[in-house]
Amino acid sequence: MKEYETSQLRNIALVSHGGAGKTALAEAMLRSAGAISRLGRTSEGNTTMDYSQEEIERQISINLSVANFDWRGTKVNVIDTPGYADFAGDMVAGVRVCDGALLLLNATAGVEPGSITAWEYLAERSVPTVICVNMMDKEQADFDKVLAQARESLSEKLAPLFLPIGKAEGFQGVVDLVRMKAYLHKGSDDGGFDEKDVPDEMKALAEDARGPLLDAAAESDDELLEKYLDSGNLDADQLARGLRSAVMQRSIFPVVAVSSFNNVAVKPLLNQIVGLMPSPEDVPPAKGKAPDGDAEMERKTSPGEPFSALIFKTISEPHVGELSLFRVYSGEAQAGAEVFNPTTRTAEKLGQIYYFTGKGRREVNKAIAGELAGAVKLKDSHTGQTLCAKSSPILLEPIGFPQPTLKVALVPKAKGEEDKVASGLARIRDEDPTLHMKVDSEFKQTLVSGMGDLHLEVTCGKLRKRFGVDVDLVDPAVPYRETITKTVDVQGRYKKQTGGRGQYGDVWVRLEPKGRDEGFEFVDAIVGGVVPSKYIPAVEKGIIEAMNDGAIAGYRMVDVKATLHDGSYHSVDSSDMAFKIAGSMALKKGAQQAGPILLEPIIEVEVLVPEEYTGDIMGDLSSRRGKILGMNPKGRLQSIKALVPQGELHRYATHLRSITQGRGSHSETFHSYEAVPRELGEKVIAAAAEKKEKAS
Repeated sequence: MKEYETSQLRNIALVSHGGAGKTALAEAMLRSAGAISRLGRTSEGNTTMDYSQEEIERQISINLSVANFDWRGTKVNVIDTPGYADFAGDMVAGVRVCDGALLLLNATAGVEPGSITAWEYLAERSVPTVICVNMMDKEQADFDKVLAQARESLSEKLAPLFLPIGKAEGFQGVVDLVRMKAYLHKGSDDGGFDEKDVPDEMKALAEDARGPLLDAAAESDDELLEKYLDSGNLDADQLARGLRSAVMQRSIFPVVAVSSFNNVAVKPLLNQIVGLMPSPEDVPPAKGKAPDGDAEMERKTSPGEPFSALIFKTISEPHVGELSLFRVYSGEAQAGAEVFNPTTRTAEKLGQIYYFTGKGRREVNKAIAGELAGAVKLKDSHTGQTLCAKSSPILLEPIGFPQPTLKVALVPKAKGEEDKVASGLARIRDEDPTLHMKVDSEFKQTLVSGMGDLHLEVTCGKLRKRFGVDVDLVDPAVPYRETITKTVDVQGRYKKQTGGRGQYGDVWVRLEPKGRDEGFEFVDAIVGGVVPSKYIPAVEKGIIEAMNDGAIAGYRMVDVKATLHDGSYHSVDSSDMAFKIAGSMALKKGAQQAGPILLEPIIEVEVLVPEEYTGDIMGDLSSRRGKILGMNPKGRLQSIKALVPQGELHRYATHLRSITQGRGSHSETFHSYEAVPRELGEKVIAAAAEKKEKAS
């Protein structure tokens, strides 16, 4: 097996809106390079990259997948990322470890919401990018229209590198504007083509389109600029060299035309990937921090540097266990070597090291700096964590996974399986950092947050297939609170005589409302020992326990001042328990007389949307009893802030995605508690009573 130098590697991420053909393009690349013997189809469930049962059934990419192949002496690692927003975490992870990217656009649909999301993330990480207009052989495919739309929506720096020859079903190849040659597809699924002269009818168009490439190439290099100014032209090799610099500087974004389905123009695209995209040596050093402080550190992509790697994906496979995919940023990963995880401060052994092509893997002795590789059964290392040399530890910059947007409660269909659910979710969480889980102790609910309905649906499928647990998804309980609005003075008297020693506790408690979010206050105002001091903590405990049970709907009471100011005791029958019960009785009795009301949690919501959706969003938030705080520009988007009751925000992420065609996002932060409107409060109280009756 050939060994490669770091300079001979290319790590390329495929990103796009869902359905633009990333998996099909990866398949065409593998077929063109001879890494596979036939072209698989997503519709037939036999592609290299989409191999999990969920992906085959749904015909979409759910997980990031990696493949490698040789193209003319260069090893290309392709990272196929999901395009659907529910699985954006894997797109983020793939972009984090790539050196260059192909952003695919559907030749019929053009720039879609997911295209913009991916583009913005590539820009944030300054990833050199080539725009790939795919599906050029589809009916109504329009390269010029998509190019114009992309220039308007993405960047004015887009310039064609390939011009399509033919349209729709007549798409038969491309004109390469660097070499000024036409590549005509032979009709075979291996992507073979004949090299011809540029068709006469396209020569003038090709010369015009070549101009922006010449300008960008010349401006990227002083020597080339001088030659260009002297002669007004650059030869093909000079143009290719200048374009490589321009692409790496992100001063130009070449645009190519391909058909992944029929493998048209994919081989010319591979030539450009090798020629234009940076190797790991060409990118800036990896940034990180010292594990024991905030000191900034760097690692150059060099075998001479201490070993460091970042785990960017964890995959659980039956009969194998966990597979950890990692990128080596410096040094070498040696099979059998002991490495260090600075996050968990534990040692790990790299047993076998593998290169992956979809679910297929090939064992190797080492993985050099810049490589994408994997290991099996790491004990305590998961996605987003660093592996490094113990003698020179570093915490590499983490993967900035998006925050979940949809929260639901998971309820096991069979009683007593809560522990199995928790265990299964913890395992899935190790693979998928965009999945968050916590147990709500107040309502005894297991809450799971994810990126959308489909994400959570897939998670439930994993629980069922891998851990044998069936669950239902329900809306989380809203943590209403109760409080009082009047001051009352009440007696709580507990007396019980059963023949021997009895129980006696007698207290007078004044209940007063406090300001919102001021909490509970207990005041001991006993004078003269009418309630012995040893029983006073029991009175407070009884009041607190009664407050936790609520007065009108079973929700915890808040913002109450309770002053114990009088009472009586019995020298024999009084006890802590008796005074605790007396305190509880006083609270329950007094709360009913003190004008009890319900409070609801209010959430501060920030919604980010394109300007054309602002009216719809503000109208929708207002219909949810929201109070609009304001609107401000935030980059290309508008930020709308509002205060909205939590009960009105169930599945808001799904609704927002629907009304903005996937282009809106939002975040939620707890703000305060406010009184529930009377009509709604009555419904909540009635629902609580019904639930209590059913439980009894």
